[in-house]
Amino acid sequence: MSQHIVVVGEALIDLIQQPDGSYQAKTGGAPANVCIALARLGTDVTFVARMSVDAFGVKLHDWLAPESINLAHLIRTSDPTTLAIATLDDHGKASYSFYITGTADWGLTDLDLADIVTKSPAAFVMGSVALAIEPGAQAIEHTATRLHEQGTTTVVIDLNIRPGLGFDRDAERERVERQITVAHIVKASDEDIAWLYSPDLVDATAALWSREGRAVIVTRGSAGASLYLDGNRVTDVPAPVIELVDTVGAGDSFLGATLFGLQERGALGAGTGDGPVSALRSLTTDEWTAVLSLAAHVGAITCSRAGCNPPTRSELEL
Repeated sequence: MSQHIVVVGEALIDLIQQPDGSYQAKTGGAPANVCIALARLGTDVTFVARMSVDAFGVKLHDWLAPESINLAHLIRTSDPTTLAIATLDDHGKASYSFYITGTADWGLTDLDLADIVTKSPAAFVMGSVALAIEPGAQAIEHTATRLHEQGTTTVVIDLNIRPGLGFDRDAERERVERQITVAHIVKASDEDIAWLYSPDLVDATAALWSREGRAVIVTRGSAGASLYLDGNRVTDVPAPVIELVDTVGAGDSFLGATLFGLQERGALGAGTGDGPVSALRSLTTDEWTAVLSLAAHVGAITCSRAGCNPPTRSELEL
């Protein structure tokens, strides 16, 4: 059974506001952050993306290269690097606006992703901005659909809704509802769901999404995280108390640690041969709680550091 995880999506530059009002260029992009979190926990992970050869693209490549991430499927292009402008509030929480027109990340094709289907990884992780911008979004969705039909890969979607992109809410809701149908695991923040529907509908929406065999994980910032299975809220885990620096990459680190924990328990891929849904269902509530508690711990450590800097396995003493 494959132990390999493939993450597809964007690597971009976060221009982060500083206390003096200036902006500092930091490497980022949710899918790239997830790869780093997985690699630092010792997971075999491949990052599939388009990356510019401009100065920012070189910075991104130099950032990822020292990590134990397979970068053989990166596609280098002369298209410019995507920029995300991150403004921090008084609590260190980031809000974003974007420069995305004609940039490198959104041009993936079915052909670029064909090899993924052939090799049937244990998990295929998609999400964030790459699932919202064409033409690459369609290619990623096609690949996820084929893997879902194939039945040997756990398909994971991380919503990471970005209101700063200015998309129509109804169109985004329709997109998300379509894309989660090919996912076995849906990870969303309470803010993602609140923006798509309503703050009053977070619990009901997550429960609804968890029907038909999906595991739905909702992160709630300092309030921790919740798991929904078969229409029910199954378990909640608290967020460790830390001295907050910023929240950049916290959700990405949480997801990477979640997938690490699931893989350690043999819950990714086809499991015993009955498919990804069966593999996820094989976990007890206590096992799920342990996985999400580890993820919350990893996310909290990331929040205690500037930018997305998730801990290594040795730091966690695993």
